Amino acid sequence: MMRFAVSDPKFAKLVAQLAGVDNEPDIDRAFARAALSLVTEPGDRFAGALTRILTPEDLLEALIAKTSHQAMRAQLAQTEKLQEIENRFGNFADAFSDASQRWLPRLKLADVAAALETAARCKANMLLPESDFWPRQLDDLGEATPHCLWYRSKQSQRTLVSNCISIVGSRISTTYGEWVTSEIVADCAARELNIVSGGAYGIDSIAHRSAIANNQPTIAFMAGGIDRLYPSANASLFEKVIEQGVIFAEQAPGASPTKWRFLQRNRLIAAMSSTTIVVEAGLRSGALNTVTHALELDRSVGVVPGAITSQASAGCNRLISQGLVTSICAPGAAADLALGKSGWFQAEFEGLGAFETRALDAMSTRSLAESQIASKAGLTSRETSIALGQLSLLGMVKQTDTGWLKLPLEREQRPETSGQ
Repeated sequence: MMRFAVSDPKFAKLVAQLAGVDNEPDIDRAFARAALSLVTEPGDRFAGALTRILTPEDLLEALIAKTSHQAMRAQLAQTEKLQEIENRFGNFADAFSDASQRWLPRLKLADVAAALETAARCKANMLLPESDFWPRQLDDLGEATPHCLWYRSKQSQRTLVSNCISIVGSRISTTYGEWVTSEIVADCAARELNIVSGGAYGIDSIAHRSAIANNQPTIAFMAGGIDRLYPSANASLFEKVIEQGVIFAEQAPGASPTKWRFLQRNRLIAAMSSTTIVVEAGLRSGALNTVTHALELDRSVGVVPGAITSQASAGCNRLISQGLVTSICAPGAAADLALGKSGWFQAEFEGLGAFETRALDAMSTRSLAESQIASKAGLTSRETSIALGQLSLLGMVKQTDTGWLKLPLEREQRPETSGQ
C-alpha cells in the first residue's frame, strides 16, 4: 500500500505520468521529491543530507507526522550517521527544529496537488535522480543536489544532458559581447557541444538563440517554477528552447523567481557542464556567482577579455587579473577547453547575507507580519528576526503597526541584483 496521498488512484496516476514511473515505491518516491521541491529552498543542504541518509519518503513522512527531534535523532543514530550530521550542522535538535520551522508552514497537500496539476497543464514532467536520464554531473553538488528537476522538452533527455558547455554573461550585453557569444556557440555547435545558460536577457539569450540557429540543443535553467518562465518577454525564445532542447527548474511549479533562487540556480548551470565560459560581466554580475560555483566544483572556467575601459567586461578582466581562470578564451579556445584540450567571490548584494536576501525577496511595499515573511522566505522566526534587524539598520525595511514594509530605495543606494 502506498504512503501519503498518492493512495488516491487518480493522484497516483498523475504522479506516475509526470515522473514516468509505474510501481508503488517509485510513485511514492516521486511524490516525496515533488513535495520536498515545494517545501525546501534550492540548495538546502540539511534537507539534502537527511534524504541521503534516510530517504525522501522517510523525511516527508516525518514532517507530515511532525516527528520530534528526539525521534529523528534516534532514527539517525541507528544509521550511524548522526555524528556526521552534527559535525556538519551542529547540534541536531537545534538544526532540525530550525529546519522544521522553515519547512512545515509550506507543507500543505493542496499545494503539492496544485503543483502537480500545474505541471500537467503546462505539459511539464519530473526528472528524478533515480532516472537513467538524470544528469549525473549534478550529483557533484552533493547535499545541494536538487530533489528533482521539473522540465519541458520535446526532445529525448538522453541526448541533452551530456557534452555540455555553460555560457553566461551580463544582461546588458554589448555588440562585442553578442558577436563573441555567437562565434563561441557556432564553434561549440560544430563540435556537438550542447549550450547551457539561464534564459536571461543579454548574453544568456544570445547563447540560446545562437544554439537554435546552429541546430544545436540548448538547456535553460529557470530560477522559479517551470510554469513561470522568466523573463516573460523571452516567451518566444523559451518555446524554441522547448522545441530544440530543454528547460529545467528545481523549484515546484508556482514558485516565484526570486533573487535568492537566481543565485542558487547558478550552481546548476555551473554543475551541468565541464566548463563555464564568461563572455561579459560587470563587477557585480551574476555570472561571477556562477564562476564561484564552478570553481568550488573544480570545473574549468574560461573568460573572454574585454577592453580595460569597458564596464561590461570589468568583472571578466578582474577574474583574469586574479589568476583563477583556466583559460582566456577566444571562440575556438572555448570549445577546446570544454573538450579538455587545453576562489575569488564577488558579493551579489553588498551588505546583505543569505537571510537578508531571502527576507527581502519575500517582502513588498505591502505590510507583512514577521511570520508571513518567515513562511514565504523559508526561514525560521529567529533567522527572520536577524534578517529584519539588519535590513532595518540598512534602511531597506521599516516596521509599522501592521507589520514590516520594504522601503523604496534610490537606484544608487540599491544593492545591485546579480541573480540573472
